[in-house]
Amino acid sequence: MRLTPVIAAVALAITTLAPTATANSQATTAGHPCGFYPETGRAWYNHCTNDGSWIWVRLDFITGADVVQCVGPGRTPLGSLSAIQNAWYDHKLC
Repeated sequence: MRLTPVIAAVALAITTLAPTATANSQATTAGHPCGFYPETGRAWYNHCTNDGSWIWVRLDFITGADVVQCVGPGRTPLGSLSAIQNAWYDHKLC
């Protein structure tokens, strides 16, 4: 019977530590998917948040070094799909 409080405490700790600004391909805002997505030859990042946070997003360039870019809530154009193949939340606020 003492196992239940331990399980509850572990579950609470895990949910408390979970990042709040993760990309979720199933979630959307204004019809756009959260996180990285391509649209009409452009790369976009949609930061779905309800807390107004700004986050660092790592851009994965096809050639050259990856870079990080600070993005705010909502959609941010990242550049051409001929240059950027992916982008993801870098687990840091900016």
